[in-house]
Amino acid sequence: MDLPTKIAAFCRELGESRLLEIARQQQVEEVLRAAEEALRSGRIGPELEAGLDKLDQAVAQAEGQGLYPATLRVYQPLPGPVRQTGARWWTCPLVQCAGRGRVRPDQQAPMCAAAGRPLVAGPLPG
Repeated sequence: MDLPTKIAAFCRELGESRLLEIARQQQVEEVLRAAEEALRSGRIGPELEAGLDKLDQAVAQAEGQGLYPATLRVYQPLPGPVRQTGARWWTCPLVQCAGRGRVRPDQQAPMCAAAGRPLVAGPLPG
C-alpha cells in the first residue's frame, strides 16, 4: 500500500478520540503525536510511514482490524483519447494523502484533520 493511502486512512481517524485512547492503551501515544506533527509540518517520508505502520499494528491489536483499508479499489479508465471522466474526488488540501472518496451531489466537504480545512473536490485521479 502506498504512503498517500496510509496517510488518508490515518487522517480519517485523526480527529477521533478512539485513536488516542488506543494509542494510550497500546503505549504508542508518542508515535501518534510524532505522526500527527510530521503530517502537519509536511515531513512526509519513511519515518512517518514507520510511525503509521506502528499505529496500524496497535489499532489491529486493540480492534482486530488496523487503520488501513482491507481492500483497495482501483480505478482504471478505459483505453482511448479521453482521460477525464467528469467524476470528482475529495482531495487533500495539503496534497499529502490519497483523498477520501467520490464527491456526491450536495455533499458537505469532509474535513482534513491534519490541515483543519475541508477537503477539496478535484478530478478523479486517472
